[in-house]
Amino acid sequence: MKKIKIGICGWGTVATALHSSIIKNKNQIKRTHQVDLEIVAIGARRDNPKYNPGETKILRDIFDVLDEDIDVLVELIGGTDDAKILISSAFKKKIPVVTANKAVIYEYGDILFKEASNNDVNFLFEASVCAGTPTINLLKNGLAGNKFQSIKGMLNGTSNFIISQMEAGMSFEDSLSFAQENGYAETDPTFDIEGIDAAHKISILSNIIFGSPLPPNEFLIEGISNITKEDIYIAEKLDFTVKHISSADINDGKLLIRSNPALVRKSDYLSSLKNVRNGLVIDTDLIGKIHISGSGAGGEATAAGVISDIVRLASESTNYNASSKENLKYRQILDELFSFLIIVNSSSEKINSDVIDRLTENSIPIRNSGLINHGNKSDITCFYETEEIASIDLQEFLNDISNLSCNFKTLRIEK
Repeated sequence: MKKIKIGICGWGTVATALHSSIIKNKNQIKRTHQVDLEIVAIGARRDNPKYNPGETKILRDIFDVLDEDIDVLVELIGGTDDAKILISSAFKKKIPVVTANKAVIYEYGDILFKEASNNDVNFLFEASVCAGTPTINLLKNGLAGNKFQSIKGMLNGTSNFIISQMEAGMSFEDSLSFAQENGYAETDPTFDIEGIDAAHKISILSNIIFGSPLPPNEFLIEGISNITKEDIYIAEKLDFTVKHISSADINDGKLLIRSNPALVRKSDYLSSLKNVRNGLVIDTDLIGKIHISGSGAGGEATAAGVISDIVRLASESTNYNASSKENLKYRQILDELFSFLIIVNSSSEKINSDVIDRLTENSIPIRNSGLINHGNKSDITCFYETEEIASIDLQEFLNDISNLSCNFKTLRIEK
């Protein structure tokens, strides 16, 4: 039986869940994988009042963990710069690293992959995307031999949880507060609700299957902070659900990456996933489309992903991280064809006819439209579902109606 001696850096929700899970499931892991996991030391600048680590050694300088007799460093301090220095220091000491930190991979992935390779050590990060849902190992190993066409899905459990509460009638603000109260959103939720967290994750997945660099070239990143109950209501009327979708796909040899709120048809697999569920649709040449889903938030779910990487270290001599392609070509989001939902709010009784006139002038075909009168003539909402058009053509129309006395927004409709 192989023993793996573990050093943990960081002592937040995920780290304490990892410590607890290893102790609780130690005998199960021994029986099923013939691996004995031992936590040697924890690097924590301060105590966590919510959890007692028992007899495990605590070191206040996280870098001191690297001087302990460990077989793997688990980096859970979060952030980018300090985490990058810590991981690089581990590689120089020939210590493999497991992390759940998607931000450091997004910012320094290409550098860290090269350092790991140069030092002939493993660098594993299953829990950085979709928490405990085994996504990265599936792409790197389980689907080896497949050529990927696209990967698309919901990669942020917090956003999906908030939207699910809004579907049940809560406002965005109340849904966010409810998520924070239940531990599904951070005190500062910016990374989650502005699409940044999901953008980090789709960038990592795109790097694995398409070879896009880390950090990647600029791409569309939008969050859910401007989604309203009215948007949810209109989507429902048109047989859609609102989801935060992250996508990477190759078309005509060119890559497009995006992370944005969108309308998903209720018949689509992704529309059925509620609350903190993450879900992905992976399109391959050999076996077609694969659907996977699982919990995308929470300490225990993320700890499960970390443990799977630690156990994998015991059975694999070398883990390969793909290098980025230098000659990768990209598509521009403004040139892409999408159907859109245009929502216009105004106090003008003529707003519907004014908008339709401008849609006609800009040659934008409409598939569906409607009007919501909020009980008084000074608050009218109109909505228009377009046929597929180029994003740049839509922008010209939006510039045109900006001269009207109205507020407006658009949502992409997933194909």
